[in-house]
Amino acid sequence: MRSQAQHVSADVCARSVSAPRKIRVCHIMSADLWAGAEVQVATVASYLVERPDVQLTAVLFNAGMLAHELKRLGIPVAVVDEHQNSAIEMVTFLTRFLRDHDVEVIHTHRYKDNVLGTIAAKLAGVPHVIRTVHGLGEPMRGWDWAKFRAYQALDTATLWYFADLIIAVSKRMADTLKDSGYNPTAITHIHNGVDLRKVKPTRSVEDVRRELGVSSCSFLVGTVGRLSPVKAHADLLRAAKLILQTEPDARFLIVGDGPLRDELTALATRLEIGHACLFLGARTDINDLVAAMDIFVLPSLDEGIPMALLEAMALGRPVVATDVGGIPEIVRHRATGLLVKPRDPWALAEACLQLALNRRWGQTLGTRARRIVEVEFSHERNGQVLIDAYRAVTGVQPAAPGPDPVPSRPFSDGRGQGARLSTLNLSWEVARGLVAHGRRKLGQAIERRAETRRMNRIRRNPTVLTAALRSARSILIVCHGNIIRSPFAARLVAQALGDHGRVSISSAGLAAISGKPPHPTAVLTATTHRVDLSNHTASPVGADTVARNDVIFVMDVPQLVVMRRRFPEARAKTFLLTCLASDAPLEISDPVGGDELRFQGCFDHISQAVHPLVRTLCSTAIRP
Repeated sequence: MRSQAQHVSADVCARSVSAPRKIRVCHIMSADLWAGAEVQVATVASYLVERPDVQLTAVLFNAGMLAHELKRLGIPVAVVDEHQNSAIEMVTFLTRFLRDHDVEVIHTHRYKDNVLGTIAAKLAGVPHVIRTVHGLGEPMRGWDWAKFRAYQALDTATLWYFADLIIAVSKRMADTLKDSGYNPTAITHIHNGVDLRKVKPTRSVEDVRRELGVSSCSFLVGTVGRLSPVKAHADLLRAAKLILQTEPDARFLIVGDGPLRDELTALATRLEIGHACLFLGARTDINDLVAAMDIFVLPSLDEGIPMALLEAMALGRPVVATDVGGIPEIVRHRATGLLVKPRDPWALAEACLQLALNRRWGQTLGTRARRIVEVEFSHERNGQVLIDAYRAVTGVQPAAPGPDPVPSRPFSDGRGQGARLSTLNLSWEVARGLVAHGRRKLGQAIERRAETRRMNRIRRNPTVLTAALRSARSILIVCHGNIIRSPFAARLVAQALGDHGRVSISSAGLAAISGKPPHPTAVLTATTHRVDLSNHTASPVGADTVARNDVIFVMDVPQLVVMRRRFPEARAKTFLLTCLASDAPLEISDPVGGDELRFQGCFDHISQAVHPLVRTLCSTAIRP
């Protein structure tokens, strides 16, 4: 095998005193598709390549669009074809490449490139591993499902044992990863970004519609994405049939290719809407096509931060999308677009028709969507946050006048963090990592089960809890960030106690940022329960706070486990908020990322849990 990249020498030559020390980063990716993950890698690379403090290279497992885009940017790219090389040959190639380019950070993106890239990194003495998780696995069956589970287990163990940082593209995905066996202390989230300089049409709307055979008067609904089950194009087709009953001149544009193309075209025929549907396959003029749409629709069953949606918003298109994954972190319902439940063609059709019947409102939503992308989802913002992550991992500070810094890992160093592992040692380390990961997973499951059983016992016989409440002078209510659930519950209890308030009620968060204001939707929703959260600020849970409170309530079983680990001495006085409300669900879920209805459901659940608790405190207060 031979590298297709130009040699880049180690950055060890003399530099001017003002020049920054470059962080040497190699992106490793399978790149077998041109989908959202590949688009995002190309987008962030276009920012990083212009930075003087980053030296960027890439190794891809397939030639294709991503390789073409990175080479066009002037980035040294090597392709080691996964169809022509075994795993051992690929690791050998990667190891040589990383040594030759004196890489200090590898940045991986999918299961295979992470596992092989990490092994090569350890063999080459690369000290730092970063992985971006762009999306969760699609539904699978049979042998594919078994292989996926095996790869996922190996990937999780590799990340736990070797990764410095695991980047999720949305907060909701980060939370899911923490609950799925990944190392929670290594997880953060960085939203995707788009290069607004490139997301613009090159042809007029009239020209594009004329080419497609779509009248300027027709209501054009479109989507862009791989034709795979998770994208739920079938739901859009079923919604299309409903839309045509009200808008008979509507047309539907499906851009993209994939394994379901024949099945979807057959479905359009069965629904008798084939005349109104245009299946265009993969195209290179995506911006022109999206700009010609009246509405961009994304009916997916799961997403990270979809690049197609960001690009449609950047083009000022009103969007209708499902309330899944990281989408609610981009689209604010009825402010920058419309959100609907997944697997609901009726809701999808209704949302589209609302915009069809009120074109001015649609234009307003599109304008706001463009502004949100400019402020929060630009590739400059995304790229700068990523560079900050690289600096945090490597310890490289921004450039400042003074002597040239010493490289963090000379190429010839054979000791410390940069020491190269032999293949035998690496195999042993990976095996140890897998065993340790299995033990951690088992331990977590045992702890959760033990705490669940303890809370169910207290529900059946709450004597211990009621006794603790009778003697309590201070109660602490805890949730994750102390910006939604715990402040609402604490103020609701305090208000309900009223004149019986001999007990002080406070709230805190396990991962709270001191002084952070409450979630705006929580403030709005709390007013329907006559609770004012507008002046609340978050407080983190600390040992002193735990020690001075007589009873502590949390929202869910994972929080019980965290409290048990952090403050083992407080386990006997820590309970679920719902322990006295035996008819309510045991755990109160976090509504963050949801709409007003989800917040309302959460607060109704808390109110149901608080009622018997307040009743117990009040009856204790009036006892002679």
